[in-house]
Amino acid sequence: MWVVEVDGYSGSSSIEFGVNFATYGFPSFSFLLESSIRAERIGFDALWVLDHLFLPDRIYRAIGEVSGRRDALDAWIVMAAMATVTRSIRIGSCVTPIPLRSPPLLAKTVATLDNLSNGRIIFGVGAGWFSEEFRRYGIRWDRFQVRVAKTIEGVTVIKKLWTEDSPSYSGRFYRIIEAPLWPKPVQKPHPPIFFGGRSEAILKAVAEMGDGWISWAVSSNEFREKVSMIRDMARRIGRKPETVKPACNLIVSISEDYDEARKIAERYVANFFGKHLDEVGDFVVYGGVDDCIDGIERFIEAGAVHVAFRPMLNRDIPRFLDIFGEKIIPYFK
Repeated sequence: MWVVEVDGYSGSSSIEFGVNFATYGFPSFSFLLESSIRAERIGFDALWVLDHLFLPDRIYRAIGEVSGRRDALDAWIVMAAMATVTRSIRIGSCVTPIPLRSPPLLAKTVATLDNLSNGRIIFGVGAGWFSEEFRRYGIRWDRFQVRVAKTIEGVTVIKKLWTEDSPSYSGRFYRIIEAPLWPKPVQKPHPPIFFGGRSEAILKAVAEMGDGWISWAVSSNEFREKVSMIRDMARRIGRKPETVKPACNLIVSISEDYDEARKIAERYVANFFGKHLDEVGDFVVYGGVDDCIDGIERFIEAGAVHVAFRPMLNRDIPRFLDIFGEKIIPYFK
């Protein structure tokens, strides 16, 4: 049991761990499902799946995939498959760009999956960042402020469909007319909604209507600052700050051989971020067991109560699971 303290907020919470599987570079379904079963057996609390149609070339180069196909599995089909082979671990999107999809149809998809999984779904949402993905699929790419507005309005519509019998809504972007959605999600009042992103507009949305915030490529110092901002915003609107769960993503290369782990991290960071390893924040964790524990502790001290890990290479997932199951999860739990 850890005590989390952020700018005067103190609350006891068991730290949760998640695995953020890369579903691009074509890992097979059998590999993903076997890894999901192992993660649940080891003691992970959540499986996270990114929601993209394809990704920039640099991200494929980062994992050593040079075929040029830019493949990516559909997040919601992957999560449904994971739900059928697991029993207790939670499953979440990390994150779904609301402007990329139809919010009413998303509401139906998530509600169905929450029933399939017996109430284990986390709904991660965001405003989108990859313009090429939108444009190549013929979806309008708006300026950032509009995408955020679409995200907030989309979440409003989704919540209404999850919690009301035959809701109607007519907004700036979306409209529903006495729309029935049955069965409702198993989780009440609805599956937890985690926002991704770091802008002030997104953090305000987290404070007003989110159940959690999940960071990507955010250092522990910035994470601490953003969590403090969310809590301050929540207080100002009369919401209890502890009702919002801070979560982070750490990009991991772990090995008994420190030099090997650093070499993998150098290549990944150079391709993914276009920087030297020493120029990125401590959200990149590499090295041995002690190095990884130190990295996790920095984010716990910064306020994280859920830590998700993205292994840099798909082929390293079995080793990652072995080391975490034997040495890291037992250290914290």
